[in-house]
Amino acid sequence: MLPQLFQSRCPKILQHSSSYCSKNICAMSSENGTDYGLNDSKMVMQKDFFTISLGVVLTTVNIFALGVLASCKKMMVQIRLMAINLSCTDLLAGVLLIVDTYLPVDISLVSCRTLLVFWDMAVVVSYCTTTVLSVDRYISMTFPLRYHVLMNETRIKIIMAITWVLGFIFHFGRYADEFQTYTVCIPNLYHQGKFARKIDVTIFAISILFNVSLNIIMFRRIINITRVSRIKPLDQNICKTMDNIKIFTRVLVITGTFLFLYTPVVILNLIISYSDDKKFTLSLTGWVSLAGMLCVLNSFINPFLYAWRFRECRYQFLVALCICSEKRREHYRSMKKKCYVTYNISSRDVQEQS
Repeated sequence: MLPQLFQSRCPKILQHSSSYCSKNICAMSSENGTDYGLNDSKMVMQKDFFTISLGVVLTTVNIFALGVLASCKKMMVQIRLMAINLSCTDLLAGVLLIVDTYLPVDISLVSCRTLLVFWDMAVVVSYCTTTVLSVDRYISMTFPLRYHVLMNETRIKIIMAITWVLGFIFHFGRYADEFQTYTVCIPNLYHQGKFARKIDVTIFAISILFNVSLNIIMFRRIINITRVSRIKPLDQNICKTMDNIKIFTRVLVITGTFLFLYTPVVILNLIISYSDDKKFTLSLTGWVSLAGMLCVLNSFINPFLYAWRFRECRYQFLVALCICSEKRREHYRSMKKKCYVTYNISSRDVQEQS
């Protein structure tokens, strides 16, 4: 879904205007509609400075976020493992941006297929992780007493592993036979009118509606619990629950941001999949690229949402930052030990608000 959304693999032609690429891509052969008139001898390596810089920044930020998350031992295991999984997919997105920039524009079908598979795998794993995070929070509110039995560390690890395996198998199979027709790497055309792609994007669209509905339900419950806290503001259980709700809300921001930034991609791919007009499909390339920029933006802001917004992560970040001052490091370590990140809401509060 993401390859060439941010940057179209449009060849840079020496001694020609920038419009040469778009004209030749749209110039299909009247015989079979597959010849794009690309002259391989005039193709050069794509080395876009902005894209490389963005890829380096994404990679660096997410490596640092992984280090911070790995050092936060008191953070609720569900939040920590899912945040690490998201950070891994965002790191993969940064690496692929760099790799995609340095690949030759006359990319082979095998390389194009591999690039598309890994791009889509990163998207699917991120989306599955965000969905599991939403379901996890719903279970914590609906079944608070059974929550730690239903969602323990072992099961979370198994779920995270399954998302990676399914993401790879599903998308590799989807791209298995779609590279024999076209002579350039244009994902819009690979996705057009394919039955498997229609199923894929339709499932994505339905799951987005599911996620939005689930988050609305949880948001309404949070409002009800907050009303209870106003009735008994000094109750210790209520005060503890309110602290957990703050964490709950921060996680809600993560999933909400993800859904907001990825929805345009799903809508555009839904249109492309059900369209049979190649010219119309190619005309959406600019919009698809813009939607891809939103996806890349999500990979950039994710570490700031799930790493540095939590107090324990923030103190760990400051510990790593204050290399020259041991006194400050000890101060932040002591502050970090007092933090505990969780959003488990007690059964008593759920009963009171229901």
